[in-house]
Parts: sequence; structure tokens; C-alpha cells
Amino acid sequence: MHLRAALFLFWICALVHADEAILSFGILNQQSPQLTAERWNPIFRYLSEQTGLRFQLRMGANVQATNAMMQAGEFDLLFSNHNFRPEYDGTYRVIARWGNAPIFGVIAVRDDSPLRQLSELEGRRVAYPSVHALVAYAVPKQALRKAGIHEVEVMAANQEGGLAQLDSRQVDAVAVNSRYLSQYAARKGLRYRELYTSGPYPDLAVSVHPRVPRDKVVAIQQALLKMRQDPTAAALLEANQFPGFFPAGEADYLSVRKAYKLVRD
Repeated sequence: MHLRAALFLFWICALVHADEAILSFGILNQQSPQLTAERWNPIFRYLSEQTGLRFQLRMGANVQATNAMMQAGEFDLLFSNHNFRPEYDGTYRVIARWGNAPIFGVIAVRDDSPLRQLSELEGRRVAYPSVHALVAYAVPKQALRKAGIHEVEVMAANQEGGLAQLDSRQVDAVAVNSRYLSQYAARKGLRYRELYTSGPYPDLAVSVHPRVPRDKVVAIQQALLKMRQDPTAAALLEANQFPGFFPAGEADYLSVRKAYKLVRD
């Protein structure tokens, strides 16, 4: 009986230990959960092989839900730039960046659209992913307001949804992240024309919650940076049109913080 109790206790402890080893990785809602999983689960498998840690994809049903989970500290790691908004800033710490090229806020139309100038968007339907987005909402919205243009907002839940609405002619234009726009166009064959392109911003960051032990943070960071130089990850990177992760820190996102603050002001 004592042996059974001991074995049962060992089994429970092992389960608890296993659960503690799973790191929740929050991903910003840029596309559907299915497409997000298709992109990120292979990355998580690579990180697991390199670090011995386990990772679990987590995201809310929409951007607002994911932001609320982030604010509550439910993620051990995070892929987003919404954490730089003033109301969320100060918890997660940057350890890497997706790609090394900047991204731009873009307002695009189909290439067969009669619209040729930004001023022609007055009263037109423009799709946005959410009011929380930086380069796909705050930045283009500021450009439209500065030009005195008042469009009809159409919230599409994520960038994939906004581009799909443009592709199917449900909206006249879409506000989107330049990287996501080019990737969607290559995948779906969308032909488009840019009416507006913002200045450069750093691409989304991988950030970590302070509760994650430093040795794990170092191991994860090293594995992230190794991907783009590892021949075994070449097929994974190519399949995702992905240049790999690059070194980054808090100072690299000062422009993002400033842009969010300007919008609030």
C-alpha cells in the first residue's frame, strides 16, 4: 500500500514537473489560428530540439482577447508589438526580432482598382485588422487623418481577413503590414497597388516574461538566433518565407513606443 502511494505521488509530481516545463508562447492574431499553428508549430519543434524545453502555442479568439491574456501575464513568451502600447508596456522584455528588414504600414488597393490617390479613399471602405495594430492601423489611420480623409472603417479581425476582403472586393482598400502583404500576395496571387507607405518600423519582437528563469531565456534566445544559420532549419525557413530571427533589444523598439504614444495623444 505504501509502495502504491509512493508510486502515485511520484506520478503526480512527474505530471506537475512536466506541466511546469511547458512554456506558453503567445502569438499576435495576424492570421487564423490554423494558419498560425501551421507556421509556428514547426518553429516550436525546432526550439524544443535545441533547448530540451516544450512550447505551447496560445492566442485568444481575437486581438483583444490575446492582448488581455498578455496583460494578465498568461504568456511566458510573446510574439507581438502590442506589448509596447503604453497600457501594456513594462513587463515583457525583448530577446529577438522576426527578420532583419523593417516593416512599413501600407494602404493598398487591388491593381485593377480605379483608385490612384490617397485622397480618393474619402468615404470608401478600408479594412483594418484591429484598432490595436500599429503599422496596420495606428500609422495609416494617422496618415489619413493628416490628409483630411474620412474613410469607412471595416474591422477584419486580423491581417489575413483584411486582405481576403480586399481580394474578394468586399472593401476598396486595406491597411496592412508590408511583410504580411507581400507574403499573402505571393501565397494567394493577389495583385495590388500601394496608395500609401509609411516610414520604417522594426518587425515584431519575441519577448519574454520575467518569471522565466534566465538559463532558459538564454537557451531560447540562442536557439532562435541559430535558426537562420542552421542547415537543418533551411526547409522550415523557406516554407514560411521566413528570414529567421535576429538580435534585438528594448532600444530597438523606441520608435514603436513613440508611435503608439503619438496616437494616444
